[in-house]
Amino acid sequence: MRCSVVICAYTEQRWDDLVAAIGALRAQTVPPDEILLVIDHNPELADRAAEAFPGVTVVENAGRRGLSGARNTAIDLAKGDVLAFLDDDAVPEHDWLEQLLAGYHDPGVLAVGGSARPVWPEGVRSPLLPARGAGTGELDWVVGCTYTGQPESETPVRNVMGCNMSFRREAFHHAGLFTEDLGRVGRTPLGCEETELCIRLGQASPGSVILFRPSAVVRHRVTPDRLTWRYLRRRGWGEGLSKALVSRSVGADAALSTERDYLRKVIPSAALRELSRLLRGKRAGGTGLAALCVVVVATALGYLRGKLAGPRLRIRSATPKLVHGPIHVATVDVRNLPLELAVPPRTVGRYRAAQVLVRDGDRTLDVVLLPVRRGVVRLDMITAGAPAPRREFDRPLISVVVPTAHRKAQALRSVRAALEAGYPRLEIVVVDNFPPGPDGDEWLRDEAGKLGARYVVEPRTGVSIARNTGAAATGGEFIAFLDENISVEPGWFDAVAEELVTDPGVGCVTALVLPASLETDAEVLYERLKGYSHTVRRQRLDRETAREDPLYPLSLARYGPGSCTTWRRTTFERLGGFEPLLGAGSPAMAGEDLDLFVRLARMDGTVVYTPHAVARHTHRADWLALREQMRGYGVGLSAMLLLSVLRRPSTVFSILRRLPRGLVRLAARTPELPLSDRAARSRLRQLRRDERAGMLSGPAALAVARRRYGSGHR
Repeated sequence: MRCSVVICAYTEQRWDDLVAAIGALRAQTVPPDEILLVIDHNPELADRAAEAFPGVTVVENAGRRGLSGARNTAIDLAKGDVLAFLDDDAVPEHDWLEQLLAGYHDPGVLAVGGSARPVWPEGVRSPLLPARGAGTGELDWVVGCTYTGQPESETPVRNVMGCNMSFRREAFHHAGLFTEDLGRVGRTPLGCEETELCIRLGQASPGSVILFRPSAVVRHRVTPDRLTWRYLRRRGWGEGLSKALVSRSVGADAALSTERDYLRKVIPSAALRELSRLLRGKRAGGTGLAALCVVVVATALGYLRGKLAGPRLRIRSATPKLVHGPIHVATVDVRNLPLELAVPPRTVGRYRAAQVLVRDGDRTLDVVLLPVRRGVVRLDMITAGAPAPRREFDRPLISVVVPTAHRKAQALRSVRAALEAGYPRLEIVVVDNFPPGPDGDEWLRDEAGKLGARYVVEPRTGVSIARNTGAAATGGEFIAFLDENISVEPGWFDAVAEELVTDPGVGCVTALVLPASLETDAEVLYERLKGYSHTVRRQRLDRETAREDPLYPLSLARYGPGSCTTWRRTTFERLGGFEPLLGAGSPAMAGEDLDLFVRLARMDGTVVYTPHAVARHTHRADWLALREQMRGYGVGLSAMLLLSVLRRPSTVFSILRRLPRGLVRLAARTPELPLSDRAARSRLRQLRRDERAGMLSGPAALAVARRRYGSGHR
């Protein structure tokens, strides 16, 4: 389980705390896989941090000013399966991360939080924050620490504390991001953004667990300015305002459930204790009693103000964060890694970010999104681990099938890329699925012949039919299907052959598919919604996958695109090939790749996803073409599901059981590209509407396809 640790900072006044926190993270018993430091609109601090912390990814807040915007920026960039958040004035214990991650032994746990112990000025607790003995105090939450009334052992809770919390990445798919209308902005003592997110998470995923583990400890520094009467009033007022906004978002019952118990039990008990001290002549009792009253009254007034006059809360963070094109696309090799990468200038506009593929020779290490500043990307932010060792194998013959319809010149580029990939034993067939006549396209035949590829004509329209025809015309032990908009990179065939040859149980290998270009908004939106670069870790997808992914085998994102796959011929033929009723060129428009994966899963087959086989996909650059593509995805998905039920009626129960999670995942975002504006959000909503509208058309499209092609596979 990979873990990303996020620290958000906004001021150089906490520099020493920041240095201590990062030093403690580097000394953890379980080291983080990456450390992200997000600077909240302070360029001078960002430059200083980038120079001072090699190996730490330092980025600037790409959202609204404030802690929530900074955290959302980190979520967009982080690569971990678990994201842990640490305040810039909190120093973790040496086993902090180990204790947090231990809470995820149950797959139903979506968030784990720990305790925060105060580090007092000069080591002495202030009488403004009363406590029983030397333990926690009832008002310690005012300074961001664990307080009396919280559990003392591991137990499920409503929400975690902001200075010491972690979430599975899946949690943000369910609940969205932090609400940028909440949370601290600079020194303004607002809060509750983590509370509101946790409540939304519980509402979106009722069976999930938010776990509190007191053994995951951070030391939270308390500055003298927080131990004043003025700060108590401001903090209480801000808490009340925040709670009012939370109640508008998630409902008063959910927003105040824990607070009601706190006011009924914890505060009266503390008030009686402090009153008793005062009556015994202890001056501190009067101070503690007054502090309790000040905080409770200020909080109540803030809540009342927020309810009566506060603006209606809008969950801006529920909308995925996007960046406009252009984004520079690049590849670097750690064997010859420069300190900086120069980004070429553009005639119009400028690059804001760069998507960088990090490799060690032909082995993939990471894919990172880095900021572009003054035309340069700093590569010293990249931390690369050791590449996976290569397994020795004899290179077999691989048959390559490239179907093409309307983009024949692009298909030839795909063939050239395959030939330049460095694999010695290839058999390439170009299948013309839109020939101008019965004898095919003479130009395409000649050009394919010059490249050493065979030319095959398949006049029956549909990419599934074209792929099946191409497979039948080849003789290799393995069949690689590459669509006309796919270009493989060097080492691609070696990586897929390695998986198939060394493990006879693998029926199909899928690849890491990155965008060839992110120059236009349409390309960026597609990558944001349907991009295939979901992980740089090898994955084996088989019957064991169902234990960790309730949506399997309907989880297309786990497989990758069928337009860039390699199949064992015996497996492919046993499945009967691609379904002619589905796929581009058919009335159903899509769905053929997921259909084949699902049929393989039902035969207890195995798919391996390898990040070392890297290909580039040419996204739709035109907005209208992208809308049509998204509608086609919706048509294909519902047509595929209906076809599965028609083949095996009992399948309907399996689909219905997975439908709620599937809808959540369909609406989820891919946390990869930061920044946002109103126009981008509007376009994103339009694409989602197009996809849903397409799903409604799927049954009719399937009926038309069956009249045209017959009943399909059984």
